[in-house]
Amino acid sequence: MTPVHSPAIPCEPLTQAHLVWRDGRPYAPEYQDAYFGSDDPGAEAFEVFIQANELPRRFAAGGRVAIGETGFGTGLNVLLTLQQWRQHAPPGAFLSILSLEAHPLSLDDLREVHRHLDLDDADSQALCAQYPPPISGLHRIVFPGARAILTLGLGDAAPLLAQIRGGIDAWFLDGFAPRSNPGLWNTAVFRQIARLSHPGATFGTYTAAGQVRRDLEAVGFAVKRAPGHGQKRERLQGCYRGTVPDAHKRPRVAVIGAGVAGLASAFALHNRGCEVGVFDPAGAGGGASGNPAAVLLPNPHPKDTELNHLALAGMRSTRALLGEITVQTGIDPVLAEGVSFHGVSAHGRKRVQRLLRAGREHTGALFEPEGGPDSGPEPRLYYPGGCGLNLARLCTALAQSLPPVETRLITGLRLTDEGLILEAEPAESNADPLPWDHVIVATAASGLHTLCPELEQVSTVSGQMTRVRAPLPDWGGQVATGQGYCIPLGPGEAWIGATYRRTQMPDPADAAPDTTPRAEDDQLNLEHLSWIPGLGDPAQVETLERWAGTRAVVRDRLPLAGASLRDPRRRIWLNVAHGSRGLLYAPLAAELLADRLLGLPEPLLDSTSGRLDPQRPLS
Repeated sequence: MTPVHSPAIPCEPLTQAHLVWRDGRPYAPEYQDAYFGSDDPGAEAFEVFIQANELPRRFAAGGRVAIGETGFGTGLNVLLTLQQWRQHAPPGAFLSILSLEAHPLSLDDLREVHRHLDLDDADSQALCAQYPPPISGLHRIVFPGARAILTLGLGDAAPLLAQIRGGIDAWFLDGFAPRSNPGLWNTAVFRQIARLSHPGATFGTYTAAGQVRRDLEAVGFAVKRAPGHGQKRERLQGCYRGTVPDAHKRPRVAVIGAGVAGLASAFALHNRGCEVGVFDPAGAGGGASGNPAAVLLPNPHPKDTELNHLALAGMRSTRALLGEITVQTGIDPVLAEGVSFHGVSAHGRKRVQRLLRAGREHTGALFEPEGGPDSGPEPRLYYPGGCGLNLARLCTALAQSLPPVETRLITGLRLTDEGLILEAEPAESNADPLPWDHVIVATAASGLHTLCPELEQVSTVSGQMTRVRAPLPDWGGQVATGQGYCIPLGPGEAWIGATYRRTQMPDPADAAPDTTPRAEDDQLNLEHLSWIPGLGDPAQVETLERWAGTRAVVRDRLPLAGASLRDPRRRIWLNVAHGSRGLLYAPLAAELLADRLLGLPEPLLDSTSGRLDPQRPLS
């Protein structure tokens, strides 16, 4: 479903809904309408939206189901849908919900309504725990254990829908009454709904307004009247023209690379019901993703709203993946919670001051001006969503949820009409029983730049971490960054780093780049972090361990995530060149590729995902 290109939507704060209670019902004064039209809102939502779209039957059939909703409101429809999903969907099925809201409730109001409706279950708790700040754009929420996601779009419906890719199987046309909310019930919105609808997509709505019926018919829906709920006489339901597509196909997808990008890609596809195979001669986390101490840290910009969209979406995606994988495997990779950025250099001070002047609300609500360790008078930003973690441990946890990684070295890729054939070493291992429907290239630092033309733009950088024992301050277990970063491991111990040294792309004949640790890089790490009490005097610092790795990067330091030019049939995909920001962008890019490959609603607006396009100009 190709989006209609329109100007980028600013990453701006939104006006939240003002909730009042009238006669025991939540009411929106701005729209002069109640959130519910019945004394039994659960029964009304079930009849008008869930039954009208025959969701229990469709859920029981399995496969992938995508639901779109205009008017998230209190989240009632989403939570009731999840209840039906958990009750009826078989193993291996996947649910994607897209819901739009121009004026979101505050988190406190949302929780109050859920308590009032007796909806304080695990899905409500997951929704509230991941509820986004009132910032325009798309925000993804994961429901652990359900194989279900919610993409919550905040802002006006028409411009948001115009920037969304993905197909919808069933619509909840909710929202306040057409007479009081014309911005949601108009031809511009209905045209976008039709563009996103799969053939045979159904809809249900409480309204029976004649203009709504005529507008839906004009964009291709067959509309019929149905008895209204309770005292309401009529409502509308119907379906989009065409034959319903098969949502039960299980594409075979090969992922080349078992670092965080490859494993996150395989994990996202596996969750969506695909058959996946992962290939890496070094095994899971055997390359740069074997880092024992990495930092999840956003990179907001005082003026670049699209970059702020990416940073916020990346932080949320990685944190959701960490939560989900910990629940599934019991492995918790997090070493330290919270990251404080200190302006210890002239450049760092200017960066902090510019972001503070722009305001957290205009830069993705990613930082707090206060909080975190206090080490001196320099300006600081505190990122409560940031963390330090053992990246190798995250890779181990992801690999446990997938088929075993195959340690064959992939040396080539052959395109045929039947599918994609991997060429591997040793030669006797080349024979796969079936060709692959798709291939995701998720490594570029081991001679694989011959696979896709876009990889010729990739260079490499090396980085080294140093584990030390020193008289470090007690900063409450939080990560300190400025020049370099310091991840505490306990009293008197920390990982510090990391160096950033440009290197040559490995020769295709080499199995792996040289990652021999250097004593001089230990010294560089100490010099960069001499501003931290306890690290300024090398005589007081004992080196305990070293780790070094090589990462791929392109000129603008954003990853390449999208279809490769090599195959016009869009069967080869890239999730590469994350550089030092693999934790920030790799899980998000994995979700983007999985959804695009399967035609599901994507986690980024089209203008924002364009920043990751492998065909973007890099000069």
